[in-house]
Amino acid sequence: MNNNKSDLWNIISLLKGIIIAAFVTIVLIVAAFVTYLILGNTISTVDATGVYNLVDSENGQVIATDLTSEDIEKIMTVLGDK
Repeated sequence: MNNNKSDLWNIISLLKGIIIAAFVTIVLIVAAFVTYLILGNTISTVDATGVYNLVDSENGQVIATDLTSEDIEKIMTVLGDK
């Protein structure tokens, strides 16, 4: 009878350890992901006051701001020649 109780306590202790380890692992994974989101995606901001802005199509960052109509026409002619 004593042997059964000690086996039961050993199983309960083992399950407690597994549950605590799983919880700590999940917390660490979530913390690492949040840190990645906060630090991994640093974006520089540019004040764009003009009507036309040249934006990179891959990452959405502004390359040139305040383009004039003449600048846009030059860009379109260069792109149209290709």
